[in-house]
Amino acid sequence: MIKIVRKTTVPVPDILLNKGVNATNNLIARYNNGERTFTKDDFDGKIYGHEDVKNTLIDVQEGKCCFCESKITHISYGDVEHYRPKAAWVQDNEALNKPGYYWLSYNWDNLLLSCQMCNQRHKKNLFPVRNTANRALSHTDDITNEDPLFVHPVVDDPSILISFNQEIPVSVDGNERGTITISRLGLDREALNEQRRSTLNMIRDLYNLAKGYPDTTPELKRSAKNVITRYYEDSLKDGTEYAAMRRSFFLQNPIDF
Repeated sequence: MIKIVRKTTVPVPDILLNKGVNATNNLIARYNNGERTFTKDDFDGKIYGHEDVKNTLIDVQEGKCCFCESKITHISYGDVEHYRPKAAWVQDNEALNKPGYYWLSYNWDNLLLSCQMCNQRHKKNLFPVRNTANRALSHTDDITNEDPLFVHPVVDDPSILISFNQEIPVSVDGNERGTITISRLGLDREALNEQRRSTLNMIRDLYNLAKGYPDTTPELKRSAKNVITRYYEDSLKDGTEYAAMRRSFFLQNPIDF
């Protein structure tokens, strides 16, 4: 997971500012009239999942899942993910709690692009907070009083909380937010580890090759170093798949030879 910077600088898609605002006001009015058990049918996917919204998210995230950093647009449509779940929420493993964060259903700050595995298999309606007494339960509550345990890739700097031991994500100094984000979102699932491992093996082999060339073959050593330097420079680009893992590798293995 890396910090998604560009999302804060692009204009909010128009449909969220007109139809989205109207739909939000309707949900708030219904809540004020006593409704509490909103279902998925009460939320208009043609608004929050509109092509303008999704295409903007694809652009700012450069086709990557906000959580696992896998490139997804070449094999999947991807999901418009609600960081705070819209219809219902779950703190741990209990039954669904309703209503969810209905007033944020069409809020640009609450929308991200996610792969289906991260969203549908792992996150689902999970949204744990540190102090449940501070959870926002309606539009009248202030969400800034919450202390979410899932790392938010736009609000937080994930590199402070999550690092890598080779291809395996680990929480920095065992911090709670990193630990819970990794375990509950399945960021250490084996199929994902395997994909990252394949990428890392190639980078590690090139790194060791470049580092291993003796100084008596300066031209070969320089050429090999140039190759691994390009991989390092790619790791600094937010659109690079598994950029966080790559950056962690080069932080632990500097090109100082």
